[in-house]
Amino acid sequence: MSLLSAFLAVILIGGLVLASAMRFGTVQASTDVSGIPKPSVPEFTLKFVIDFRDVAPTTTIDPYTGKNITHPGYVLYYRTIEIKVRNQPFSPYTDANGNYINVYYNVSFKGHYGDTWSHYPDSTYMDLFNASDSEYTVIPMSLGNYPSIRDGDQLDFRLEALIGHYNYNRSPSGTDYITGFSVYETSGWSNTQTITISESQTPTPSPATTPTQPPSPVITPTPTPYQEPQQTEQEIIIGAAIAAAVIGAGLGLLIYLIKRK
Repeated sequence: MSLLSAFLAVILIGGLVLASAMRFGTVQASTDVSGIPKPSVPEFTLKFVIDFRDVAPTTTIDPYTGKNITHPGYVLYYRTIEIKVRNQPFSPYTDANGNYINVYYNVSFKGHYGDTWSHYPDSTYMDLFNASDSEYTVIPMSLGNYPSIRDGDQLDFRLEALIGHYNYNRSPSGTDYITGFSVYETSGWSNTQTITISESQTPTPSPATTPTQPPSPVITPTPTPYQEPQQTEQEIIIGAAIAAAVIGAGLGLLIYLIKRK
């Protein structure tokens, strides 16, 4: 083997070793990806709405006399609290197991002077509200389901944002039913807002029920875009050291071969 061939062989082997080391560093960096972001604390407003509906008069036949009986019309009204939540940036997706991952809102309320929070709506499982694909998610709470709530009463509300998915099971008949909810990230509860059940539609903050702990910082969750991994300073130093060692070994071998000859 000539001196030039031996030197070129050493350089070639060193180059392969250096390339393999740098490639290993790149693979390690590319596996370091961000997980699901923490949702921000929900921003929401409350509005008391009365929906009037006219019920027209009806006529029936008396089964005993055969005469027409006229039932007068009347006005039916529905009392509703409209919870309007500003949606936060998040792109829903379906994971490898077919689970639909999205932002969901957990709604809790209580009487202003009480201490016990209730989940809305009442259910065996945790009923959550799926964030819509528009700027806001509107959650209507019908007070027809709560006859004990009267005009003039005050209600406290708080909301929590969660990122996760529902879990389902299939019955023997082939119908899917909810078995629970898997939470990946949660924002924690918002500050409390109070609304009075009356024609006034302006909710007021409730300092008496504001949590003593500071609210969670608002973090805007955005999917982390893929970026080509950059070599760190440590990787550059290691690569330079390997290159220097390879070149030094090559020069040493070259000098040794020259002396032997």
